[in-house]
Amino acid sequence: MLFYEMFAIGIAVVLVVAAIDRLAARVMMGPEDMALLRLARAAPAQRRLVASAAQQKRDARAAAAQRRLVAYWTHALAAPLPARLATLTTQLETQDVSA
Repeated sequence: MLFYEMFAIGIAVVLVVAAIDRLAARVMMGPEDMALLRLARAAPAQRRLVASAAQQKRDARAAAAQRRLVAYWTHALAAPLPARLATLTTQLETQDVSA
């Protein structure tokens, strides 16, 4: 049991020393180092924003294409049939079709 307690205390000491070292390094950083650190942290966020903007553009293009397609088909369905096609349709409807 003593071994486990000593092991846990050793891990705790290592973690505390690492935290203190990191804090000390941050305190001793100059303005240039802090600017580089901020830039390194901002780069992934900026990439996500750019990717999000690109996805929004793709979504907008897809929505515009869908609206154009709907408008095309709405217009096509509303247009009257050509005279020859209307005549053929009427002839087919009047014929007796036996299955």
